[in-house]
Amino acid sequence: MVNISPPPDSPEGLPDWLASFTNWEKQLPLDRGRREWGPLRCRKLLDRAGLSTDSCKVIQVAGSKGKGSTVLWLEALLSVRGYKTAALTSPHLISLEERIRICRHPVPFEKLLAGLRRLYPALMAGQAAADPLPTFFDLWTALFIELALTEEVPHLLLEVGLGGPLDSTTAIPHDVGILTTIDLEHTALLGDTCEEIAAEKSKIARDGKPLVIASGETSAVSAEIATARGASPVICERDPRVPEEVSAIQSVNASLALRALDHFWPGSPMTSEETALAWNQLELQGRLEVIPGPPELLLDGAHTPASIRAFVDEFSRYRDRFNLQQGHTGPARKPGALLLGMLRDKNPEDTLAKLKRLSPLPKICTLGIPVPRGMDGSAITEALVPVTAGSGVTPVIAGSPEDGFDWLRKMAATGEPIAATGSMYLAGMVRQAWLPTSQA
Repeated sequence: MVNISPPPDSPEGLPDWLASFTNWEKQLPLDRGRREWGPLRCRKLLDRAGLSTDSCKVIQVAGSKGKGSTVLWLEALLSVRGYKTAALTSPHLISLEERIRICRHPVPFEKLLAGLRRLYPALMAGQAAADPLPTFFDLWTALFIELALTEEVPHLLLEVGLGGPLDSTTAIPHDVGILTTIDLEHTALLGDTCEEIAAEKSKIARDGKPLVIASGETSAVSAEIATARGASPVICERDPRVPEEVSAIQSVNASLALRALDHFWPGSPMTSEETALAWNQLELQGRLEVIPGPPELLLDGAHTPASIRAFVDEFSRYRDRFNLQQGHTGPARKPGALLLGMLRDKNPEDTLAKLKRLSPLPKICTLGIPVPRGMDGSAITEALVPVTAGSGVTPVIAGSPEDGFDWLRKMAATGEPIAATGSMYLAGMVRQAWLPTSQA
């Protein structure tokens, strides 16, 4: 039995208390042999706390890219119809509070701490009965369910943290599963190819339940896995209800959300008008977001080859508009400046290779993200060698986040369009540095 002290009474004591629970997010990458963790810990804690989601409608969202955006679309669409929602997402941009939202608003620390105190007796009962100690994600998922049930929220939206069948969220039976776009990520744990990763993530499929799958190169593999598990696969193309002005990448996420909700309302599907209302309400923080500044910058949490490719396309358009507005033409056109920060387990060489599509290549500063999984700036610079070779661009290595932000501001002062990408962690740090506290 592990002796766990009661949850703290103030937010200041929460980080140290949570540190007593294993956080796989901070320990990745893990080798494939360390798969003893899974939904069992979370399920035991939920059962001991008497928390059942039988009265709720649950949507679980797995995939490589677009998971968080798909949850945001689901929240907005359900809100248009007047439904209360609870959403569990990760990682957060600024504060831990962001990981649990009720009716699209982060749950404040006071309510998080009260929920943890209500869970504490079940946690200790499990330890007395020799249950395995929950991980941070197990605990946080159980806390999410406790808060959602306390608030009597009927629609629960769960974003898978890493893989699929072994994720803490899989302890909660879903009514509809969603598999977003698949890309190379966490290959040491999930597989060396997109097909292997798709096969692993598709195992969230539940017997007798639909699995809505983003159309793509791996969708056939996912449909095969879903069928083998007794689920009903639905390959999702672009939905005509999505407004034309929605970008291609967000159209995928919106279409997945719409098709998932169709299973709840087969006789009354969301309309084009309702989808347009949801789009107007949507706030896609850190996802191809233009931060007004000053100075203005393009911010994106892209961290896979496909998402960096989408960032490259958007930055090219952003750079062209900027140069046109500033009257920079011909040889006077500005190539721009890019701040890069990444995590070690995000296949940096394959991901950064997509930057070669930028012509001309922008000036680059690399930054080591100050988290255990962070890749230091010199390692990012080394991974960039195939990209920068022959371009005349020599990346600058920032000694600290503040140095990286100062570099961006100096580049903007010389007239360069600026951007930052490579990780949602970086997106959060940049947002916090650029926006007033009330907006970050």
